[in-house]
Amino acid sequence: MPSAPAVDVVIAVHDPSRPLARAVRSVLHDRVEGVRVLVVCHGIPVAAFDDVRREFDEAPVVWLEFTDGVRSPTGPFMHGLRTATAEYVTIMGSDDFMEPGAVAAAVDHLRADRPDALVLPLMHQSGEILRNPLARKGHVRHLDPIRDRLAYRTAPLAYLRRSMLGALDLVLTPEMPAGNDIEFSAKLWYSGARIDFHPADPSYVIGADADTRVTTAPRPARLELTALRLLLTRDWLVDAPAAVRTSLMIKVLRIHVLGPVLRRASGGALAADDIDAYAEVVRTAVGLAPRARRPFARADRDLLDALASDPHDRTAVAGAAAAHPTAGRFARLIPRNPFAVADREGAIRRFLRYRSWP
Repeated sequence: MPSAPAVDVVIAVHDPSRPLARAVRSVLHDRVEGVRVLVVCHGIPVAAFDDVRREFDEAPVVWLEFTDGVRSPTGPFMHGLRTATAEYVTIMGSDDFMEPGAVAAAVDHLRADRPDALVLPLMHQSGEILRNPLARKGHVRHLDPIRDRLAYRTAPLAYLRRSMLGALDLVLTPEMPAGNDIEFSAKLWYSGARIDFHPADPSYVIGADADTRVTTAPRPARLELTALRLLLTRDWLVDAPAAVRTSLMIKVLRIHVLGPVLRRASGGALAADDIDAYAEVVRTAVGLAPRARRPFARADRDLLDALASDPHDRTAVAGAAAAHPTAGRFARLIPRNPFAVADREGAIRRFLRYRSWP
């Protein structure tokens, strides 16, 4: 009887035109014993991938069918995770792939160090390295969720101890076209689990050559923020220590509010309803963590304060967003409170860590 796999990699696919063979090939490239691929065909029969299946006929690849009628990767990913039997599991998009050596390096760490989670280094297909999470230099084991800024890794692209998923009730949010991983990753990072991260290792590559991706299609802000609004109401977050709430809400404001608002404004697509939706999130976030705005530079703070006003002024929000790109260096680097200049979440320390990566 063959031994149980050590690692199961779950790949969800919903379209036979996706570069699935590249994804599977990249996982098996290093020929690491104990690594298996579970391909979950979402709303499409396995037979649609017969050409790919023939290539991997003798390889450790299991083909599964899953249909739920929902345009979201949550269903197939969760089906794959629940089918998995390996000690460690991870998920992977069908457009993505692993660099040569990535799987071998990760499995070596898993076998030697036995972490609960091993975060994967990320890279865009263009070659751009994602400095995320912006962990302290030289800290690769037993990361601290606050000091190592783990919340910034929203996508749980990591090897996870399978038994931990049930113990922590880690579930991708159902029926979400995007944001289904927001609560999953937040609960994980602040759970007290042992988390390792080796940023100098070969990367998980985010593919960019597919025509469309389910999780990146444009959508109204209110829909885009659905999963985030759910997260902000969860008891585990509301009852969390102030330091945890502040850490997570800083990330929410920076990544899920400032970035999208400025992108929409620069493209002339910041509609009135979008402003209202972001304002609602900001007020909730500030209510959970009143000090979350403190480390932000003046230009960022002006926009956040306009959104946090109750009631908010749409014209003031649009004006702050329009003024942001032309703000001077002082306004882009220095917070209002001079004592917050050296905050780990401030622009200066973040910039210095970016420059010293990895």
